[in-house]
Parts: sequence; C-alpha cells; structure tokens
Amino acid sequence: MKTANTDSRNSSHGRAVRGQVLFRVAPVPFESPLGYLCRVAHTHGYDGPRWLADLAGIPPGRWEQEDRAKQLALALRLQRSEWRRMCYMPVKGRIERRTFLGQIIGAHQLNYTRSRLCPYCIRDRSMWLAVWDLKLVSACPIHRCRLIERCPSCTHSLTWHRRAVHQCRCGMDLRQIEPQRSDENLVTINAAIWRAAGFYQESCATDVKRVDFLPDQIDLGLDALLRLIRFLGSVEDNGRLRRKQIRPFADLDIATRIGIAATTMLMEWPRSFKATLRRMADEQSAGAGALNFHKVFGNFYRHLFNVLPRDEFGSLHDAFESFVAEDWNGLVRGQHRWFSDALRKSTKWLAANEAENIAGTRSKSIGVLVRKGELEGMFFKAGRHRNECWVKRKSLEEWMTKHSIERARYMTAPEAKRALGLTHDTLLKVAEADIIRCANGNEKFFRPNGYYFRREDVTRLKHAFDKFAVRTRTYSTPDEFIALRHGLKNYLGRNVGLPAVIRAVMDGALVPVGYTNRFPGILGYLFRSEDLRKYRPTQSPRPPGGFINYREAARVLKTRSEVIRGLVTHGILSSPNEYRFGLAKLVPAGDVLRFAAQYVDIPTLTEHSGSTNHQLTRRLREIKVPTLDVPIPGKGRKIFVPRESLQHFQVQGLQIPQK
Repeated sequence: MKTANTDSRNSSHGRAVRGQVLFRVAPVPFESPLGYLCRVAHTHGYDGPRWLADLAGIPPGRWEQEDRAKQLALALRLQRSEWRRMCYMPVKGRIERRTFLGQIIGAHQLNYTRSRLCPYCIRDRSMWLAVWDLKLVSACPIHRCRLIERCPSCTHSLTWHRRAVHQCRCGMDLRQIEPQRSDENLVTINAAIWRAAGFYQESCATDVKRVDFLPDQIDLGLDALLRLIRFLGSVEDNGRLRRKQIRPFADLDIATRIGIAATTMLMEWPRSFKATLRRMADEQSAGAGALNFHKVFGNFYRHLFNVLPRDEFGSLHDAFESFVAEDWNGLVRGQHRWFSDALRKSTKWLAANEAENIAGTRSKSIGVLVRKGELEGMFFKAGRHRNECWVKRKSLEEWMTKHSIERARYMTAPEAKRALGLTHDTLLKVAEADIIRCANGNEKFFRPNGYYFRREDVTRLKHAFDKFAVRTRTYSTPDEFIALRHGLKNYLGRNVGLPAVIRAVMDGALVPVGYTNRFPGILGYLFRSEDLRKYRPTQSPRPPGGFINYREAARVLKTRSEVIRGLVTHGILSSPNEYRFGLAKLVPAGDVLRFAAQYVDIPTLTEHSGSTNHQLTRRLREIKVPTLDVPIPGKGRKIFVPRESLQHFQVQGLQIPQK
C-alpha cells in the first residue's frame, strides 16, 4: 500500500501525479543517488525508485536534469541543492564531465546500467555506496571480496529499480550471498580507487602502501587515477590497445581483468610496461626502414598523449620515451610534437637533415659520409621520386667525437695568418711545399668551409723564428739588412723562395739578425741582404756577386730606377732572361759595379765642377769628350761620361770623382 499525500487518489503507474513522501529520509554520506532513491522507496513501501518518479510527476532516469531535479527534490522533501550534491551533475560547458562526491570525473567512468554491490557491506549497513557506481570498481577492499552484479537465484543482472538495496527484483536477499575471495592485486587497485574517492582512507592506504607505487602514479585525483588504470589495464596480452578500452555498458569481468592487469604493470614498473611495448614492436620483424612507428604505436600513442598528459603522468611518459630511445629499432618520422626534447635527442636513428644540424656539417654531407662508410646509416626509397638517408645516433656521436679531436689539431686560416703574418695565398704556397700540413674544410667537413692548417706545424714554424730572440732594429728600406717582407716581394716569391728561406731558418742555415715592428709575424725578421738574395729562385747561372734589383742598382750608381731600366733595355746592363710576376727584376751586381767603375753621370760631375748640367754638357762637347746617352722613355735621356776619357782631357775647373 502506498503511503503519500497525493493530489489524486486514482493515480496509476505511468500517469503524472504530483505529491510528496510522508516524511524525509536523511541522506547518508558517500551514498549513491540511486541507492538513496532505492532506500527511500523501501522505507515508504514503494516497489522501487520509479514510483518516486511517478510521485514527483517526472519520467524515471536523468535525475540530474534541472526540471526533474527540482520536482524530485520537492517530492523527497529535500533541498534542491542537497539533491544536486548527491547526483552526478554535468559540469557546465563540459558535457562529458560529471561531479562525483566533490570531484570531477569523466562521464564514461560511471556505471548507469548494471548495479553491483558487496554483500558484506550490505549486511553491515543497508546502503548503496556511490563508489560502486564506478565502472572500474570490482572489489571491496574492506572485506577483500569481489563485488556481485548478478543474482544467483534468477541469474539476472542487478538493476537499480528494485524493492530494497539488499533485495533483488526476484525477492532474493542479497545479504545471504557469499562472494568470491578477491585477488590481492585487485584489492590493491580498488583500495587506491576508494582512497582517491575519499572512502575509508586510512584502511585503504594500508593496502596501497603494500605496493611500491610511484608518487605520480598513485597520489592522483580520482579521475586521473581512473584514466591511468583504464589505460594500463586495457593493453591486451598481444600488446594491442583496445580502441574502445571499456565497453559502453559496465562489465564486472572486464573491470576485474583491467584492475589486475593495471596493478601488475604498476607493481613491476617500468619493466612490465616496457615488456608490453616490446611485445607490440616484436610483432613486426622487418628492418629499421620498414618499421612504422605510427602503425605499431599509433593507437597507443594517441591515447597516451591525449588522455594522460605529461604534467600528471610524468613517469608514464618517461618510461615510454625511454623505451623508444633504448628499444625501438625503427625510425621515428614526423614532428611528434608530444615528445620531449630529451627523446628527440636520444632516438636511435636520425634523419640526415637533423644529423647535419647536430653535427654542424654542410648540406648533404651526411649522405656522403654514409656512402664512404664513416657513418653507419642506410638509404631507402620513401616515395616515387624521393630517397631518405638515416644514420645511427651512436655512430654519429662517435664520428663527432673523432671529428672534434681532429678539428682541434687544425686552426683556421685567419688564425694561421695572425700567427705567421702571411696572406692566405702565401699560406697555401707554404702548405704546398709540405712545410705546413693543410686540410680542405669541404673534404674534412669542417665548419666554416675553407682551408685549415695543422696547429703543431704552424707553432713549430713560428718557434723556429722566435727562438733566435733578436733585438728590434730601426728599419725603413732594404740596404745592408732586408726584412723578410721586402725579400719576399723583391727576391724570393712565395712559390719557391719563401719556402726555401723558411726551411733554412728551421734548419739553422739562415739566421735572422734583427726584427722590425713594421711587418707582422715572421715577415718582420731582418736578414743580411747578401744572405737572403741567395735564395732567389733563378734558372740562369748565379754570377759571383749575385743579383740586385733595379732600386739597389740605382743606389749604387746614385741615380733612379728608370735609368737602370733604360740601361738594361739598351743592353748596357745584362739581366736574367726569366721573370716572374710579382718579383723585382734583377741585374748582376758585378755588372753594376763594373759600370760604376767605368762611367760617371753628369749630375755627379756637376757636383765637383761648380757648373750646371747644361754648362758641363756643352763644355764636354766643345772639347769632344765621348759620352754615353741613354734614352729614358717619357723622361728624356741620361748622359754618362767614361772615366778614362776624362783623364786625357784637362777641363778647366773640372775634378774627376774617385771610382
């Protein structure tokens, strides 16, 4: 018999009737909203919660909807806010989220269809716990038994619409059932869920401490913990992840298997987790180029990074990335924006362009190194018109180590230029003479490109000059002493002469006599002119007095360089036939001295006669003294007078200068 105040005595089931229960039944903390309705219905003698919906004038189900919640709360003599706190209300703006005992969880974590319970808990207190409404809860950590979801009498699934919490629709008293003993691993994972939901925290914490879980694996909120268990426990024995990890309806056996599998994986972390990943990868026995990361781990990868973010599940991501870095033998193509920088820097295989960025080499050099066998890598056809080159990271690191050691043995061209004071082209000529070992940066894959010089050779060459410790001298132009810079320009040349001088200095055959700060490096060292001239490369036989350049010859004759050029042009002075661009032209020193002994020019005679050049020239012609006229292109002519002719004629006031 129904006991309630109603607006109509002739109400029937399925017909809207508005009313209230006779008295208020106080809610119990941690009680399921459906369990509360079942308890209220039993207290007032109704056949089930649907009669309460009929009493409130609303359709059964969806008790959290605004219009239904208001009418049902009124019928139950509850405050609307009181009823809403009990219900699993949708989160505003997030349809797939629900409130659960003050926390927010995914709507898919709730069990709305198949009711389950612990017979021992029902015996202690006829109350339907809210934690039983979670799909993944399959055991009671208090009584260490499995929950039941079917009536052993009628074999039907327990439904939320029944006469009492402890009574099946067939009349079976569920308190008389003896449930199965639960597996310890299942008890442990359910204790973690109960603890996260706020149930019996102290007693549940004891079971949780039995297993050495990581803090970020177990000290999680309820929703995060359920997502973790759901993910780890849904990996099947063959290594595949179910696309739908839990069926739409709540299945106790599936929840049990997921719980046990998740606990086993967490207890042996991360060994069991990596073993599962290894089984997934071992199904494909193809080579590294044929292994497809997305094909093997695509669904797993999608669930891991979409459902379990790194900020909540750091150890899980670290374990997965550790497996990819250490055990995955295939390639990892694409950007993989979810991967950490540490994983990107530790994968076994690298694309050629990434390897070039790491090694700092020029474009396409990695492929050249792979073909030469200096790097362990492979080429394979990635498309119709595209080939890819990949290298082993370990091989690249070993090559980079050797490369850096070899690179340290060399110095760049600017460094060598500063050390020796030589130009770039001169350095290359010295290197061609095998005095300094040189390497082409393009061939050695040095960065930046260019030429590199062996550091020990440059140091040895510089030390060969510095060891003499000569004093600094005042120097302007070549005379008795000549700087190596002037010697290089006038006599030696950088092809043969300079290398010969450097070898002579290194061997001790040629010794510098001073140093000038006018020129950098070794070019500032001073040598005796007659010593340095010996290293001038010539094809003509060397005369007894050696060679001198036009400027030095002009100094001997007390004239200008163009006069010497005119004397050579007219065959008065001889000159070697060969001439090298960039070097001074030479004349035999003996020829210049003989000419100076035989001739004297008009300006020199003028200094001793006290007359002008014109007057002296006219007087010499009047007395018919023979002269040597040398045409100077663009500058007239130069007149020389034989010394012997002047001795046969007495010129008034003329004094003949000594030879």
